Amino acid sequence: MKSEQKLRNENTSFPFTADVLSILLVDRTTNKNILWAIDDYAQIDSKSQILLSQITGSHSDRIKPRIQKQKEEQQSRTRNKAEVFTPSWICNAQNNLIDEAWFARKDVFNTIEENSAGKKWISTKDKIEFSKDIESHKTWQDYVKLTRLEITCGEAPYLVSRYDTVTGKSIKLLDRIGLLDRKMRVICENAANEAEYFLWTTLAFQNIYGFELQGDNLLLARTNLLLSFNEYTKHFLKRYPTEEEQKRIAEIISWNLWQMDGLTFSTPFSSGDDSEQGFLFEEMNVKENFPCKIMDWKENKIITYKTLVKKRN
Repeated sequence: MKSEQKLRNENTSFPFTADVLSILLVDRTTNKNILWAIDDYAQIDSKSQILLSQITGSHSDRIKPRIQKQKEEQQSRTRNKAEVFTPSWICNAQNNLIDEAWFARKDVFNTIEENSAGKKWISTKDKIEFSKDIESHKTWQDYVKLTRLEITCGEAPYLVSRYDTVTGKSIKLLDRIGLLDRKMRVICENAANEAEYFLWTTLAFQNIYGFELQGDNLLLARTNLLLSFNEYTKHFLKRYPTEEEQKRIAEIISWNLWQMDGLTFSTPFSSGDDSEQGFLFEEMNVKENFPCKIMDWKENKIITYKTLVKKRN
């Protein structure tokens, strides 16, 4: 009961303890907090860090999901920041194609209703089946360990679908269609006990990535992932996670959902050019560069995102 009260007694946008929320604010590249990187907030410098005091207490409703913002503000962000959120039915259709390729069959997690233009789906009621063919044997553990990335993730609708980012409508836990939602469904259907649940849940979160430029959207995305963890834990274990359990998942989220300018692969307002020595930047009046760091959990080491892009090229 104590942990449940902690979840519910904080501000409505970010219902966590101060310690948990502080982890969600961390930028792992700079070891500071993520930046606002948006000039929509009065008396807040877009280049400044998002501070705990700015989003709690009397400011607890400062950051809102897109659907709760005024239409004028939504339109402004679309014009000035090219901010366009994808409705859940499109996310579902595209995520279905990803799973169809991996499972080598259609309609694994849900079936799109006919005559609905794809806007409605019926979730599969039976337990998700995995191939038993010896040559193409794929297990539920293999599925959980698949690495997925949502670029310019906004509030992360492709990863977790707690609500439709366009309509604001809540989506029931068993009807969710995000890439992480699907992993969590498989875990809940197959984990034998609490220890196995936390083991594979940890691996699921370690294999879900996303980046976003605007700090308020990134914080909402991180929040959506952690709230999803809370909800699936309540569903499987019939209890809310403890603060320590939340902190462990929040740390993974703070590494895997990071703030980045997609053109420079660096933190907002960085130069994107790391050819100069750091001590020269101040003398040359050149922006300091922070190539974004992420965690390779398989190798248990920190890498820069741009090295992955170079490898692909």
